[in-house]
Amino acid sequence: MATEKLLIGHIPSIFNALHLFVAANTIIIYNIHYFIKSIPAGISDRADWSAKHPAMHPVLILVGIIISGICIFFLPWRVIGISVALGLLSLGYSLPILPFPQKKRLKDWGLLKLFLLALVWTCVTVLMPVIYWEKQLHAYEAEFLLRFIFMLPLCIGFDIRDMETDKTHQIYTLPNAIGLKSSRRLTDLFLLIFCLVAYWQYTRYPFPDRLISAFVIALLTKLVLQLSKKVNTDFFYLLFVDGMMLAYAMVIIFL
Repeated sequence: MATEKLLIGHIPSIFNALHLFVAANTIIIYNIHYFIKSIPAGISDRADWSAKHPAMHPVLILVGIIISGICIFFLPWRVIGISVALGLLSLGYSLPILPFPQKKRLKDWGLLKLFLLALVWTCVTVLMPVIYWEKQLHAYEAEFLLRFIFMLPLCIGFDIRDMETDKTHQIYTLPNAIGLKSSRRLTDLFLLIFCLVAYWQYTRYPFPDRLISAFVIALLTKLVLQLSKKVNTDFFYLLFVDGMMLAYAMVIIFL
């Protein structure tokens, strides 16, 4: 919706075919992940809840399939085609689909995981709305770059949290490759680049609210990542680090 406000000049209805389709497929992907994966107790609150309520996952998967199936009739074929490609990438993140003996899941390729997550989320929140509203991506490449760059510090934050676990499973993410201090410096660099791209976008689409939103969310993200050095709980990361994506959209929509 934050992207659509730029594309069409106003905030669209929350209950349109694109929004419902994205929500339904998100429900499907996340629940498939927990339905098929055997997670030891105590890994996270989410995993423990999943183990206690295993019947919820197939129910939610079915609900997502039904909603997604209805929405297909109201979406352009290009949106559906892109969603299929993104869905396969998302499934490949958790499912062993690659033909390699040791690393069959995309998440096992540590450095690739960072850019894969950022790319999928950027395509869902920018590319799909651009196509849905019949706009040209080259007119909104700054929005695409903004969303992609913004995702990188958040993904690095999660990789920093999971450094020891990933190292145990021989998943060499960026923090394990370049070290903790360099990773934190890199998140700062990405936030700076994010602000510069926001200003570039402002020179093309002079909307002060979007420029201010970018600066505000960059500052909030820096504060949250700084606080994450002391608070390492699953709840904190889901609510605040993951929550920065929702906060960014809400600042744009309501500012």
